[in-house]
Amino acid sequence: MIGDRTGRGRRLAASVMVAALAIGGAADAASESRVTGAYQPGWSAAHADSANSDYADVRGPSDLTLAWTRQFPGGMINLGATADGAGRVYVTTSAPGCRLYALDRATGETLWCAQDLDKMAVSSSPLLDRDGRIFLADGSAMRAYDHDGKVLWRTPIVGAPLSAQFTPAGNLLFITHIGRIYVLDRDHGRPILPPLELVPGATFDPAKGAMACMRGLPECPSANTPAIDAHGTVFFTFWTPGAPNAGLRAMRLKEGKHPSLTPLWTNDALPGGSAASPDLSADGKRLYLTDNAGGLQALDAASGKTIWRFDMGHESGGSVSSSPRGLIMPAGGGGGVLLAVQDKGGSAQLLWRRDDQINHGLPPQAANGLAYATVSSGQGENDLVVVDTATGAEKDRERLPGRTLFTVGTTIDQDGTVYVPTIRGQLFAYRPATAAR
Repeated sequence: MIGDRTGRGRRLAASVMVAALAIGGAADAASESRVTGAYQPGWSAAHADSANSDYADVRGPSDLTLAWTRQFPGGMINLGATADGAGRVYVTTSAPGCRLYALDRATGETLWCAQDLDKMAVSSSPLLDRDGRIFLADGSAMRAYDHDGKVLWRTPIVGAPLSAQFTPAGNLLFITHIGRIYVLDRDHGRPILPPLELVPGATFDPAKGAMACMRGLPECPSANTPAIDAHGTVFFTFWTPGAPNAGLRAMRLKEGKHPSLTPLWTNDALPGGSAASPDLSADGKRLYLTDNAGGLQALDAASGKTIWRFDMGHESGGSVSSSPRGLIMPAGGGGGVLLAVQDKGGSAQLLWRRDDQINHGLPPQAANGLAYATVSSGQGENDLVVVDTATGAEKDRERLPGRTLFTVGTTIDQDGTVYVPTIRGQLFAYRPATAAR
């Protein structure tokens, strides 16, 4: 989880636990489930943290103003930006030339960019560690960069991952889209254990791309970012070749002198596949994700058994966001509207639904009960709206300039800046309106 890990963080965890019990949610220890040690404070992973929560432990602004825009001509952005909380924001694009950009948070100006990556780098968000290093793969290798963009190491891989995570011991774990699991030492890029091939002998031709990964189809067996808990349990979606459905798997990573990856369970109950990375609840007991048949599911993290399934009425085009209190906001897609669901233990309860707001993005949540959603304004254009997560009430609305189609992973920086990238290669930064005065 993002934010203070010391006294204030413990007090927040305690207050969240009390609130969760009061409302009957799933969370009872807001910071115990996820890996924290290696992560840079800030929005340092594709979905904020090792749990894929898409939740920022900051007080989000209720009033925004557009600070700057960037356009990366000739390419797309596929995932949200990451931010180090100290003035830099990182984004990947498939545009020709540079595929990884380090930008100034205040102006959007390029600080440096990396030209040594192929177009498959767009399938990942840069992962940031506490030492200021950036980790990013393309279709041929995982790389580590220093704060100034110098390549520190390069390790060949087979396939392209959809973002990496850190393990409890601070190693780098990722799964390429063809189902090959890598665990690398983050200082030197050396394998901690041999790559594990979930599909033995599978190969990948980068020239063919991996468009099936955008919806989690059989041609892309591992289509999402893994979640990792503080005990080394790795959760990831996987479509076993020939199986009728995609599923979720859990494996236990043992680190140290004799490292290993051991299968724990499989749940093959994701009809049509999934475009959602598994989201680990704040207490580490549940996993939330969507399937391509319109379902939002909660699974038991220990056994993999389905606890409940909620019919959203639309096919989600991305991961869900979840708060420590078990409030879940699905991504848009397939004409879906903006809505919020509460985990009530054995079932899910619809909190609110905005039929007037067609959801075109992934709405991240902030610690003060606000979320940042992109909704359609017609003709391929969209607005950024700030909503109260408890009621769905609109607090602010800002136009996304130009024709944006849909957004691909809104993120929240520690100073309250909200970054909104689009599939058309645009990146917008909105800062708190009070800070801009």
